[in-house]
Parts: sequence; structure tokens; C-alpha cells
Amino acid sequence: MTSENIENILIRLHVDQREVLFIILDKDGLINRKGDGTPDCNENDLYIGIDKEGLFNQLRPYITEDMNEFLQKSYDAPNKKGRTCDLKILLAGNGIETGTQFLYGELSQGPPKLFVDLCIKAVTVTEKWFQEQKKMTSAAKGNNAPKQEKKPWWKFW
Repeated sequence: MTSENIENILIRLHVDQREVLFIILDKDGLINRKGDGTPDCNENDLYIGIDKEGLFNQLRPYITEDMNEFLQKSYDAPNKKGRTCDLKILLAGNGIETGTQFLYGELSQGPPKLFVDLCIKAVTVTEKWFQEQKKMTSAAKGNNAPKQEKKPWWKFW
């Protein structure tokens, strides 16, 4: 599998069976996002739209051939510490339908760095679009009160 063959990327993270991150990007510009990936994320709104900035192409280079050894497998870390995390990454396109799953503890060693980097990049490239969608929704609801800004979780890694 090479990144050039990938046309769809899905990343989903559950913490204690609660979805805290859901991202879909595809080569035609489809974008879906819910949550921010923090373990205590309580956001339930799923935003769906069309990306005009080429976010998929910014993320695709993070899909590398080094990932091949992990695809089509599920990993369940023993001796989990903290809340249970369930990360699924699915890739599709040009005759490819593959993915991987990592079950680990919030305070334990998580997935391999290349998958962590993919998730962090997916959040960072979609963050501006995600915040714009939240502002539009908030304005449509008539809620213009400023919200306290949280520090992005991915900058701590």
C-alpha cells in the first residue's frame, strides 16, 4: 500500500466507549469531524462539509509504507492503565480497504508513533475548518458568548 492509492481516511477514537474524535477526509474534499481527541471531550456535534483547502492532501503523506505491518490487525495492549482507549484507523481507495485498531490504556503506552503522528496531523489540519463550523453553528443558535479557549491536546506530545 502506498499513500498515492489512498482516497479515504477515517480516524475514530473512543475513550471508555465514548467517542472523543471522529475524522473523515477524502480526496474529493469530503470532511467530517466530531470532537477534539481529548479524553474528557464532551462535544457531540458532527460537522460535515466540503473542504476547499486540500486538507486530505496535507494528511496523505503521513500514511507511509511503514504502516503496512500494522494494517489488517488489531492490537490489545496488556496491563492497561487508566481509561480504555480504542483507536481505529481505516484507509480505502483504488482496490484498498484496510485498517488497524489499537486498544490501550490512557496512561499506558499507546499506538506506534507513526499512527499517533497521523492522528495529530489529522486534528491539526482540520482544526481551522472545525472551529469555523462551530462558530457558524453557535451564531445560528444565537450564542455569541465567548468561550474559554482550551489548549490543544496535541501540543503536549
